[in-house]
Amino acid sequence: MARSHTFSVAGAKGGVGKTTTSLNLAAVLAEVGPTVVVEFDLAMANSADFLSIDCTPDVDPTLHDVLADTETVRSVTYPAPGGFDVVPSGTTLDGYAETKPHRIAPVVKALSTDYRYVLIDVGAGLSRETLLPMAVADETIIVSTPRVASVRDAKKTIGLVERVGGSVAGVVFVKSGTGSAPEPDRIASFLEADLLGHVPEDAAVPASQDAGQPVVTHAP
Repeated sequence: MARSHTFSVAGAKGGVGKTTTSLNLAAVLAEVGPTVVVEFDLAMANSADFLSIDCTPDVDPTLHDVLADTETVRSVTYPAPGGFDVVPSGTTLDGYAETKPHRIAPVVKALSTDYRYVLIDVGAGLSRETLLPMAVADETIIVSTPRVASVRDAKKTIGLVERVGGSVAGVVFVKSGTGSAPEPDRIASFLEADLLGHVPEDAAVPASQDAGQPVVTHAP
């Protein structure tokens, strides 16, 4: 297998589509090589809400247990629709309180022996929990909407990636073409980041989430 590559998928603004982007990117990369998504949103997990996987996060083993030293990462890895695997985070406050976020580095190292691509779905906000995966990853993908508040937070996230010695792969805009926002390439230029792509607002996205599948497989 080719050398494993780790991407963090990040953006300080909440609700911009980081998890949706992570899961759909994973489904595409899975066509190239074994791919896994690690849900590193330890407090507000929702991957199990978007995917039909054999895991109930408040009952079954999750990343919470790995970061608490009670499970191995392989024991909490679940197959997902779309041909990739996912390591979901837990949803309980008690489980969150027991986590040791700094253990993300050995988790990624362990997964890198089995997967060509490791995607870390990073939570919102600016905290140690959001900085750690950016420092661990080979590159960070920034996710933003074209709205002013989201772009402002994307700029902050890029600064954080650089501060921890990470590398920005580029930016993905979701819900593009809404309102009076500039074109995605102009916003990417403002952010001084490569434009990796943009996704217009489409009813197929929530419909795919309701179906428990990535949109690239449910409505390609």
